[in-house]
Amino acid sequence: MKDVKEFLKLRNKRTSIHLQRSKKALLTVLLVSMTSGMVFTGCAGNDVANLSLTHQEEAKVVALLGDLHEDVSKKVEYNLSQLVHKAELMMAKREAQDNYEVTDEEYKLWEDITSLLDKETIRQFGRDNYEEESVDSDLDYGKETMANLKKILNEKDWKQLNEIRDTYFLATESGEQDSYTETEFGIKKIVQKYQGLDVDAITLNLLDDKNQQNFGMFTITPKFDVKYQSGKENGLKVLSTVEQEKLKMVWKQTTDILPKELFANFKYFKVGGDGELGTYAYVIPVDSEGKLWCMTVDPADISEDGLFPYTVVHEMAHYLTLNEKQVEYFKDNIFAYPSDRFADWQCVAREDSYIQAYYKMFWKDIINDWATNPENSYFYYRHQSQFVTGYAATECAEDMAESFSAYVFLDKAPTPETQKKLDFFDGYPELKELKYDILKKVAQNKVYVNPEIEPVYDESVEPAA
Repeated sequence: MKDVKEFLKLRNKRTSIHLQRSKKALLTVLLVSMTSGMVFTGCAGNDVANLSLTHQEEAKVVALLGDLHEDVSKKVEYNLSQLVHKAELMMAKREAQDNYEVTDEEYKLWEDITSLLDKETIRQFGRDNYEEESVDSDLDYGKETMANLKKILNEKDWKQLNEIRDTYFLATESGEQDSYTETEFGIKKIVQKYQGLDVDAITLNLLDDKNQQNFGMFTITPKFDVKYQSGKENGLKVLSTVEQEKLKMVWKQTTDILPKELFANFKYFKVGGDGELGTYAYVIPVDSEGKLWCMTVDPADISEDGLFPYTVVHEMAHYLTLNEKQVEYFKDNIFAYPSDRFADWQCVAREDSYIQAYYKMFWKDIINDWATNPENSYFYYRHQSQFVTGYAATECAEDMAESFSAYVFLDKAPTPETQKKLDFFDGYPELKELKYDILKKVAQNKVYVNPEIEPVYDESVEPAA
């Protein structure tokens, strides 16, 4: 079993949009209904009564156990089956009435299911004693942007802008969900009054995670080159020509791997981040519909270890699977809708999308367990054979992006279960063609790719000087 410390260190390696989400709201969004099927009798042994389950319910029990299934006791499996059966009956009854709001009783059942699974995971694999390192809560690079804007905005507008931003982060950091769209609208309403300011760029920079320091911003031209955007337009520091050219190299390193045509719907390319081994890169929509995007790359994480190619392919996979043609973005915080679709806090998958098919094939039966506690490392433990990396276990969208990176660069998946995920992409000719386009570009530019997507390093060995 992989070391939990290694897993948790990798949790924030790559990221797309991330908003704070309450557990119950997540479960309301993600609970999946089960239709009735053929009934069979399952027996947990001489000490328990028979339990009638649908074939789908039994499949769900097996999926929830994951790697625990081979060694789980009959009693634990029976207790799990009882809970799942009860939860599925309640859900089916509710959804038959077009009611998609999860009840408190259902939520409690799924908490009990996760608790039972965690106890069995601990029994089989051991207890997680890892303590995550504390983060400097006073860190806020967005204040640098606010300080620059103070020289441009009048005092009243600056104070109002600062209040909007503070309110947004206070809500998200306290575990409440503040509307990104509403906050975005408030910021743009103020900034658009000033000529010479790029409203979209400033909005992105002000709402970046506080630990993300933006060094410079570029606009992407119709010919897929990048043009430096002065800090006077986006609230960032004004860079010298030498500094601009240095940051522009990050674009070259990125497009040495990714075909430039993939950036047709990208408006910005940013260089910045939180330093080595934090967030390597991320993508985010510029607009509320997911039509225009921005990619940010942290130069501190571009090294000779051959992992950067996985990172940028992972991020482009987010765009390919979460753009406006693939998903529909919410204009408001909507928690209840038909539950047969992949969804997260910001969007719901379109019926014929890549991520909808991926979700139904690999996540539908385990999503409720994940949603009760998305930060639960035991979830990864009991499904290790199903994920190409520890980070893939953090959510369905990250799993799909990690698996696509592995699909592009790995000769063979680490397990039969993950091979099925890689094979999934072969079902789409356009994605298969893109794989070979990327590999061709990597070969032409002599980019080194590590043969392992998640290499295990011996921390006891000192690196060479």
